[in-house]
Amino acid sequence: MPSQNQPADTSRRIRCPSLVEDIGEDPARWLDWDLLADSARAAMVRTLIDGIDTIERLRAWRGVERKLANDDQNGDARNPLEEPRGPIMQRLDQREEWLKLNGERPDRLPEEIDKSCDCCDVEGFLTAAELRERDAADMRRRSEGYSPSGVDTSETSPQTEEVGLGEFATDGGVEE
Repeated sequence: MPSQNQPADTSRRIRCPSLVEDIGEDPARWLDWDLLADSARAAMVRTLIDGIDTIERLRAWRGVERKLANDDQNGDARNPLEEPRGPIMQRLDQREEWLKLNGERPDRLPEEIDKSCDCCDVEGFLTAAELRERDAADMRRRSEGYSPSGVDTSETSPQTEEVGLGEFATDGGVEE
């Protein structure tokens, strides 16, 4: 269990609070590391780059990588660079090309399901919204009568209700 008296991130690194406001994250959290020495973190950074879904976010990552190599801006960096790392910049360039070819995520996702195919015309086809409503109704049905502070007796048989607690509490041992 983590200590309640320590902040979560006290490590020395570049911080970009304006990017947190603009894109919702600080890429320096991931990029300000020696990625050659930590292969697991390097793999995670590659995966994060592959998941970037907007050009704005991608350019913010590229800017942070360049900031790490800028002597005037990288004073607080954990891992200041002499120049931007080639593999990281190449991965960012590849992702930008992919986004330009395929579109950013909001542009790729349809507002509604295209029902022009034959599979959606089948009787009983449920949309995602209908599936969520069905699952929520099923959950409500299963949790009816549940009380965290007691036993659900809404479907208890009359025989069980007549039996005293002592009959349930014994293990059927020898009576004295």
